[in-house]
Amino acid sequence: MKVVQLYEVARTAHLERIDGYDDVTLLYHRERYDFDADVAARVRPIRAGLLASCLYALRHDTDIVEVNEPLATSAVIRACAFIGATRLRSLLTRSRPPLVVAYAIENLASADLRANLPLKARLKFELRRPFAVALWHVLDRIAFGTSDARELYESEFGARPRRLDARMIEALPSPARAGGAQEAAEDPVILFLGDLSVRKGYPDVMAAWPAVRAALPRARLSIVGRGAGAAEAAESARRDDRVLVLLDPPREDVYGELARARVLVLPSRRMPLWREQVGLPITEGLAHGCVIVTTNETGIATWLRENGHQVIEEREVGRELASAIVAAAQSELTADDVRRQLPDVDGRAAARRWLYSGE
Repeated sequence: MKVVQLYEVARTAHLERIDGYDDVTLLYHRERYDFDADVAARVRPIRAGLLASCLYALRHDTDIVEVNEPLATSAVIRACAFIGATRLRSLLTRSRPPLVVAYAIENLASADLRANLPLKARLKFELRRPFAVALWHVLDRIAFGTSDARELYESEFGARPRRLDARMIEALPSPARAGGAQEAAEDPVILFLGDLSVRKGYPDVMAAWPAVRAALPRARLSIVGRGAGAAEAAESARRDDRVLVLLDPPREDVYGELARARVLVLPSRRMPLWREQVGLPITEGLAHGCVIVTTNETGIATWLRENGHQVIEEREVGRELASAIVAAAQSELTADDVRRQLPDVDGRAAARRWLYSGE
């Protein structure tokens, strides 16, 4: 089976998922800040805009096309053009057109986007919307990673097309193969991992830290990532010997901090044009046995709450974050408990298997 993943943006996690799969080719348009060149060298993704993507489709046999989900409107024109090119090749070569599949975790309604987009961007959105509808109707399979995404698609597009096969496969990781979160509650490591930005709640973590430090004098705060708050993070580490900062470290160092952490905190905040879909730091934290502290913005908030993690209302972050971090650090959940809650097969891997084979 020759698979093409047609993604608008490529990140390290995308590359890692196909590392070792020679039958999967990633065509991407832009690189995300966490794009790992070393992993890319092994996977050999191809950077291609609309025209180059269509030329690839005309020149190569393709059995399966995995596209960005239809509600990712910035990617729909390129996706529709690529699918059209694969069908033209199928006609010319008298072969079967490829299966078209997608994985969906979007949870921000189009109405909210429209209300907050500036005029020029809103016009682009409206021009792309018919392509999103068209993409929805040419899909053969779609896997929903969260119940929020499934409900949103039902409200956005109405009845599912008769040809479309859909399945809910929760976006949960499998346990990490090695390492494990720290168990010593009297000396816990609190980890913030990812973009040091307002939308990820980084300023809220820094504001909560003095209260956490007072309640847990032996606690340590580990800040790992990059972004607008980098200078502030470095200054905090200089002032406070209980704060460790690793800016844009290699993946091995990220895994090391995950293995040492007792708590993973990601208090995502709703932005006018953005909402946390799942949160890669959350899934990586779960895989390593961390107790999670986050907001109800993530699409797996219900699962986290039901399994003993700390989920606070986004509007209450300023008032409740410090106490939630302390509660997580003192939780009876052990790292083994957290890992036992997880599926044996990573949710994204299970979704890919179903999307590609129907199994």
